[in-house]
Amino acid sequence: MKKTITTTLIALLFLLPVSTVQANHFSDLSKYHFAYYSIHNLSKAEILNGYSNGKFGPNDNVTRAQAALILAKTLKIDLTTNYKPKFIDVPPNHYAYKEIAALTEKGVFADVKKFNPDNPLSRAQMAKIIVEGFDIIVDTNDETSFKDVPLKHWAHSYIITMAEVNITRGITTSTFQPETLVTRAQLAAFIERSMQFAERTKTKAISYDQINKKYLGVTSVVYDTIPMINEIRQAAGVGKLKEDSALTKIAQLKAKDMAQNNYFDHTSPSYGLPWEMAIDLGYPTNQVGENLASGYITANETVNAWMESKGHKNNLLLESYTVIGVGYMEDSDGFPYWVHMYAIR
Repeated sequence: MKKTITTTLIALLFLLPVSTVQANHFSDLSKYHFAYYSIHNLSKAEILNGYSNGKFGPNDNVTRAQAALILAKTLKIDLTTNYKPKFIDVPPNHYAYKEIAALTEKGVFADVKKFNPDNPLSRAQMAKIIVEGFDIIVDTNDETSFKDVPLKHWAHSYIITMAEVNITRGITTSTFQPETLVTRAQLAAFIERSMQFAERTKTKAISYDQINKKYLGVTSVVYDTIPMINEIRQAAGVGKLKEDSALTKIAQLKAKDMAQNNYFDHTSPSYGLPWEMAIDLGYPTNQVGENLASGYITANETVNAWMESKGHKNNLLLESYTVIGVGYMEDSDGFPYWVHMYAIR
């Protein structure tokens, strides 16, 4: 798959900042790791910790008790509950007792005889605690399916719901591998995506359609690039960007236009240059810049490709920008197109 990036700046008159980005990182975590930004964001928020030797252990499995600690911190669960679960293997002096008890009271964990705190967490179990923990509505539309998650699977509804709201994806396009164990890096990515979903629900960017029984406004993988870009901009001292829903609609139209019309260029045969497109579609300013990428599979490698290109890096670090819009579309062959639009508002 050919991978390509291209950039256009809002105007040649702007003095572009020359900045370097330095990120504190765990000694065993490369910036090219798929969960690099998720791990650092959660570490900064004191939700995840590394080991005393300076490593994170991204490939280490997560136990059920550890998952309870992480989820409780993420959800800021009140641990003062008097609820006493039935688990005979989680005594009151267990290091995660309060978190497990509070989450069980909330319905995240089933209150049964054994909790198995030291057992590794599976992808199916992860789906359940994410959906229950973040109060994601489970429906039966089944617009997504995996051949290894039949209707009779105990976690079917949780897995399909998570996939439909883009918090998780299959190991392949047709399989989820529900019994595969979850690593620390994978859980970091799942947790951060869930937090982003919750935030967009809170701001009404995502809403639940009670009539059609589905979420509206569910974000695509391109939204994963926003916290990455803001992490980079904050480290460079140029300020975070706020997602602008109007600009995102324009960026999504550009991605769709490229995918449907088989081109890769800042000048659209349908809309012209980015700033012309913005004005024609009613956007309040023509101070719009654009970064494009195609062929990259993950948000992480897309952002890394932009950062390794001087023009793209200068564009996304332009101090004058205040908002960002994002778009993503795959053509009929599954070839991906990524669009970032930045603006001054």
